[in-house]
Amino acid sequence: MDETAAAVDALVAELARDDERADDAGLPVVWTALEESGLSTVGVPETSGGSGGTLSDLTDLARSLGRHAVSAPLLEHATARWALSGVEGAPTGGLLTATSSPPGSAPRDGAQMTVRQVPWARHASHLLVVDAAGLTLVDLAHESVDVEEVRNEAGEPRDNVTFGRDAARSLEAVPSPAAVTNRLALLWSAAVAGAIEGTYRLTRDYVNSRHQFGAPLIKIPAVAALLATVKVELVQVDASLARARREMTDEGDLRRATAAVGSARVVSARAATVAARLSHQLHGAMGITAEYPLHRHTTRLWAWRDEAGSELEWATGLGDMALSLGEEGLWDALTN
Repeated sequence: MDETAAAVDALVAELARDDERADDAGLPVVWTALEESGLSTVGVPETSGGSGGTLSDLTDLARSLGRHAVSAPLLEHATARWALSGVEGAPTGGLLTATSSPPGSAPRDGAQMTVRQVPWARHASHLLVVDAAGLTLVDLAHESVDVEEVRNEAGEPRDNVTFGRDAARSLEAVPSPAAVTNRLALLWSAAVAGAIEGTYRLTRDYVNSRHQFGAPLIKIPAVAALLATVKVELVQVDASLARARREMTDEGDLRRATAAVGSARVVSARAATVAARLSHQLHGAMGITAEYPLHRHTTRLWAWRDEAGSELEWATGLGDMALSLGEEGLWDALTN
């Protein structure tokens, strides 16, 4: 972690103390602090009203949010602002959110469309819907829009939004749907990696400080082995995330970037499941108490593992890409 990332992480750790409190509008107090500090638009060009910085900077920030179990609409907002930075008449104020939807589900001929599990929709002014057909901007204040309030396993807003064509605007001259989806998926992979890291640290400290039979729990071989398994999962996530970041920031072949991001999403989702399960096993009854902070990390692992597409969806996409290469093409990709 470089000096800038370390400074941002220290700030996020300080903000995390207020994460459980909400403002008058129902948003986490930490979100106001992120906005005031300029962190809510990292990765958005300054010429478009953003804070500047790179995708790598935003990825580090996403990991810090996960490491300290902070819930905030930052990933969706920053991604939507980035995607809309070159769009004439795009909203410049208010909270924006974004979501990926199944292919072919864009509104047509006045028909209504329902997008499920939209992060923070009840608090947002606009929604960016990403699908194979393109990008659609929805005015959530339009009279035809209906927002059904739902929460995920971590208690975060994941609302169902129904809207018609009169509330939506198809966008042109914007990043491709794949580029936006990849960006969201990369950021969520980083957030999951951070949550796994936070889970591992709590568990490591617990088994080193908790004594049984006159010695720390870590001295029991089975305990040490399970803790090592969590660490191995984190190392695998870090490796896949590093490759995905490299492919995304190099702005090279979009297909290669999608494959790398898909791999990171699958690896991080699988690791989230393992880390949550083993950390609770190693904590025993302590791990399920409301007073102990483990649940703040593990509930987010269960919720975030399927953000920006589930493990199954990404794995299926990777399989389809592999099949499309053919036998020789797949062999070249694996050995090159």
